[in-house]
Amino acid sequence: MSPATVYTCRVTNWPMFRLNVIVLVALGSVYWTGTGPWWGFALLTLSLLLNLVLAVVAISQRVTAGPSGLTVSLGPLGLPRIKVASAKISHAEMITSTTARSGLPWTPKRGWLLTPKTGPALRVWLASGRTLTISMPEPAAALWAMGVAP
Repeated sequence: MSPATVYTCRVTNWPMFRLNVIVLVALGSVYWTGTGPWWGFALLTLSLLLNLVLAVVAISQRVTAGPSGLTVSLGPLGLPRIKVASAKISHAEMITSTTARSGLPWTPKRGWLLTPKTGPALRVWLASGRTLTISMPEPAAALWAMGVAP
């Protein structure tokens, strides 16, 4: 049995994270008047916390590609995690991502766009017809590790 090759990388967009934190703090300070009903303040606080969690999760991702498939772990704790078995991948190719996405965008036409940075990316077509686009510094290495010729 030959040894398996595994490609692992982490993609983080620190400027986007800083911008999200600045915007959330600015919004919080604008509405932090202390006047008004208690439930309005609680709703604002909950909204700001949820947006901060989304910013932390969506700005950083760890990608692992190997013979068993592809795994994308989001955020500093690696949760949520998206696993795609190699049997479910029908086609994969290298692309250049032209837009950085904040959040976890999904569209019916493009599928999941896990692209916190612009630049090289891997687009994977699943057997179900959906797509998954992932930012990474060396998509050719990920394709090679999965056993797909670039």
